[in-house]
Amino acid sequence: MLTLMLALVSVQEADLPPPLERDYRPSVQCAEHLTDAGARTRCLEDLLDTAEAQLDVALTAAREEAREIALDMPGAADTEAALEAANAAWIAYRDAECTRRASLLLLGDHGDDERLDCLVTLTRARAAELTDY
Repeated sequence: MLTLMLALVSVQEADLPPPLERDYRPSVQCAEHLTDAGARTRCLEDLLDTAEAQLDVALTAAREEAREIALDMPGAADTEAALEAANAAWIAYRDAECTRRASLLLLGDHGDDERLDCLVTLTRARAAELTDY
């Protein structure tokens, strides 16, 4: 019985797809710049730019979906306004949460890198959430 369970686990692990970019911590992606603070910050900023572009694409698709729902069911719900309100609330949450996480470090300049890491991580997650829903 134990052999069968181990065989199943081995097969399941072998069938796993490779991790997506969003599965890696941004700080790990920028680890090659560990000894160069400026390069590390620029790397994190570039990752944030990419994540925000991905979020813009996901929001555009979500807005289009909201418009289609509004056309299909006029007056039933203001889906586009609800999306915009949710997105504004999410941005406020993301920014406050990342500031909170960075403030916990109290490590001078490294706090900004932690804030950027957090912004990238949460922005990627939000883009995936909008895309997957």
